[in-house]
Amino acid sequence: MPDSRYPSRIGFPFLVWMVVFAILSAGSGVTYSVLKNRQVAVRTETEKLHRDIALCKLNTNQYHAKTHALSNRWDMRERLMRDNSLLRDIDRSQIETAGSMAGSRERLTANLHLAR
Repeated sequence: MPDSRYPSRIGFPFLVWMVVFAILSAGSGVTYSVLKNRQVAVRTETEKLHRDIALCKLNTNQYHAKTHALSNRWDMRERLMRDNSLLRDIDRSQIETAGSMAGSRERLTANLHLAR
């Protein structure tokens, strides 16, 4: 015969609530880890985009510096002289102003002659 001095203190409804609480706790832990993983993935993607934007800005600055260096007229003159090009400076006496046409702006023309 069981000892009746110590009756069972855990009832069936309490046991059901314990199981439900354990399932809810496990579910909330899984949900938290999934949401945290998404947050980390979004943060990683955002940092990658920031790095890509910084790289594009750097490339743009380098491109602008290179175009400014290539379009510098003194450097152009030196490159042309170094390459023995036939291109030469235009004298101001070779530049003349053409008469303005109806509805257009004034244009500059140059009479170019090869230097011999």
